[in-house]
Amino acid sequence: MTLNFKAIASKLTLVLLAGGAWWLAEMLNPKDAVEHKVERDNIDYYSKNITRTVLTTEGTPKEMLFAEMMTHFKGDDDRTELDKPIQTLYKKDGQPWVIHSEEGTLLDGGKVVLLNGNVLITRKNDKGEELQIITSNVKYIPEQDYAETAEHVKMLGPNDASTGTGAQVNFEPFLVINLLADVRRKHEIR
Repeated sequence: MTLNFKAIASKLTLVLLAGGAWWLAEMLNPKDAVEHKVERDNIDYYSKNITRTVLTTEGTPKEMLFAEMMTHFKGDDDRTELDKPIQTLYKKDGQPWVIHSEEGTLLDGGKVVLLNGNVLITRKNDKGEELQIITSNVKYIPEQDYAETAEHVKMLGPNDASTGTGAQVNFEPFLVINLLADVRRKHEIR
């Protein structure tokens, strides 16, 4: 029995090339595209430039949500994805809070709102001066008028600037903001 090393080497090369081509195809095939297609198949409904207003029992606006794109997905988690949402929280007394974020996710029919990416929260006082809270990745619970983040937070107000890591915010019955760590404050006296 004579071994033909050239034939064996060429067959081994073909097997290695086939295996390499398969591996390369697996690496170049974006798994996100496959997962995205599966997710797209789970879309229940979507809407562009949507505005949703929630009223109090007295019939006055409690909150309003605007999003450039809203996509609701089928499934047990009742999840809705939002592009560039703007959430307005009306106060019983005074100006509303306005929350802007890059993306948002409503979970459990809107009982939990995850604001992803950069988040800007603003409110004007009675003098027209604006308070700004600049952060990212906020969890908001509408029924409790409560929001929290573990990210860096910058608060800018009239003659006041504070920074810290992590925050807990209660919007009602009155505003309470707790910065959790690395807190710095600069206050200018008029």
